[in-house]
Amino acid sequence: MQPIVGFGEILWDMLPSGKQAGGAPFNFTFHSHQLGWPAIMVSRVGNDALGKELAKKCQELGLNPEFLQEDLIHPTGTVAVQLDSLGQAEYEIKADVAWDHLEWNDGLKKLAGNCAAVCFGTLCQRHSVTRSTLKKFLECCPKNAIKVFDINLRQNFYTREILEESLYKATWVKVNEQELETLTDLLGLKGDDLKESLEILRRRYKLDLAALTLGENGCLVNTKNERIYLQGHKIEVVDTIGAGDSFTAGLLVGLLKKKPLRRAITLANDLAAQVASKQGGTPLVDLAEKRVNS
Repeated sequence: MQPIVGFGEILWDMLPSGKQAGGAPFNFTFHSHQLGWPAIMVSRVGNDALGKELAKKCQELGLNPEFLQEDLIHPTGTVAVQLDSLGQAEYEIKADVAWDHLEWNDGLKKLAGNCAAVCFGTLCQRHSVTRSTLKKFLECCPKNAIKVFDINLRQNFYTREILEESLYKATWVKVNEQELETLTDLLGLKGDDLKESLEILRRRYKLDLAALTLGENGCLVNTKNERIYLQGHKIEVVDTIGAGDSFTAGLLVGLLKKKPLRRAITLANDLAAQVASKQGGTPLVDLAEKRVNS
């Protein structure tokens, strides 16, 4: 099987309970792997203790750290995370760190040319170096590769230019409710409600698929021929870290394994709920692989 690639930030989430490996692409890559599809994380860490710990963490989770570049100048990324009473996370992301300086090389060119899909967001594009490397990576992907733009708006690390350029390069987009509201205003989508805005977004940027996650209220997924809404699960939320990333992984792996769209969405919805009921962005989830193979 051609691998799935998670491209962008890998870092330590500094939680009140202690540090945990994180970053949206890292969470996505782990859950893709957990669901039984080869998955590779492309990022960069510092030549420091935190960077070595991240490489070790990848290995512990079954991920090959081959494409974790080592930066001799910039430190490994960290994020201060605070959780509110509902488990919703707020982030303070350190700037000018190793993953801002991800360099293009022959290894990445070869990986791009052989991948089944790549998932990327806005945060890794805040610095021109990694943004340029991402652009080259996407250009080298096979024509039939799925390019998932999981937007993940963080603080002020995005612009309209980055959003539109990424949307035009993507084949899928995944957003949450707050992100779609921001896009509606910033891009002038002018839908009467979020459902209409999602479809306007899909059509304007000629996307094959647009997914909207709604937390406990479920999700909506639009393609050219189908619009599917699934209700959410009533769960006790521990924290929401990684839930959206696991949804993206579940939907992608489900469809790569040739499951009907509704079944793939069900997998994604179920997986996200299970992740939100556990601590951190990369919890082991029982029966994950069995669900996607059923």
